[in-house]
Amino acid sequence: MTRRITSAVNSLVTNLSRRNALLWLGGSGVSTAILVATQKEVSAKENKELQLVNPPMLYDATRNGYSHIAVAPSRTKTVYISGQFGSDLQGNLVSDDFEKQLVQAFKNLRFALEAVGAQPKDVAKTTILIVDYNQNKLIPLGREIRNLWGYKPPANTLIPVPRLALDGMLFEIDAYAAIPEKRD
Repeated sequence: MTRRITSAVNSLVTNLSRRNALLWLGGSGVSTAILVATQKEVSAKENKELQLVNPPMLYDATRNGYSHIAVAPSRTKTVYISGQFGSDLQGNLVSDDFEKQLVQAFKNLRFALEAVGAQPKDVAKTTILIVDYNQNKLIPLGREIRNLWGYKPPANTLIPVPRLALDGMLFEIDAYAAIPEKRD
């Protein structure tokens, strides 16, 4: 079966003539994005940094604070950072206010990244959980995303939730990072 899939993908790539193809494969309610490119493109794009990809066949997600795809280079250390929330050093919420919790959660994410030698540009994927979500909450969220990543944000999933682990907790963000073996 793997050979049939490989053959089909190679045929598709050949037919696209050096254009990227995005295939969405679904299964068990989970979608997986696979970026396929010609050998020449893959070789040219191999480098030591995380690649953020927004194919022309999809809308520009960066305006909404995320990228469609993140491709980790080879020879990286993968780091999984648990959900960070608006807590102080004792684990207490810094405020009942959504925006103050969000700002502190991003600070805590920065601290977690620094603790393992990662930089914001190493973050491949985040998951954001927001209690009582509404679009007005995107304004401070977008500001914090731009403060941390500029206009090259990682892949992201935002999930509205009815509550989080602690009473009064309104925001949480986790992250997956790919730290290069050697930095230039």
